[in-house]
Amino acid sequence: MNERNQFIYADYFAGMSLQDVATKYGVTRQRIQQIVAKAGPKRPRLSGGPKLRKFSYDEIAAYYQANEATLADTAKHFGCSISTVSHALAEKGVEGRKKPRFTSQSINDIVSRYQAGEKLRLIGESYQTSAQYINTILRRSGATARRRVKNV
Repeated sequence: MNERNQFIYADYFAGMSLQDVATKYGVTRQRIQQIVAKAGPKRPRLSGGPKLRKFSYDEIAAYYQANEATLADTAKHFGCSISTVSHALAEKGVEGRKKPRFTSQSINDIVSRYQAGEKLRLIGESYQTSAQYINTILRRSGATARRRVKNV
């Protein structure tokens, strides 16, 4: 390894970021990454252990249960992704819960409107969802499908 690459490796191993080293030596970050990969072992994690989190899985599970929050609300509260919340809940053995999208009263209203002849599209628009989802609700509730009438 030439002298310049030794200095690059030393700077990176001392804690400089790839981008900082690249700027210092006037090359791209990718080139620094190549030099470091060829030079030897990667630098250890700064924490010396597993990735540090801003929060614990215990805190996430406790918040989720105490506030009866949704996955999205919990993720927003902790500033993390929904999948992180899901992993935390799974690791702590907390069952996720789904908030029903429509109440039984809403479903009854959808069925009665459909049976009265209203179009799926119009019902969907009033509930801010698609006609396809309204159709799914109707199938799940056991409503009988209307026949399409072809206009000749």
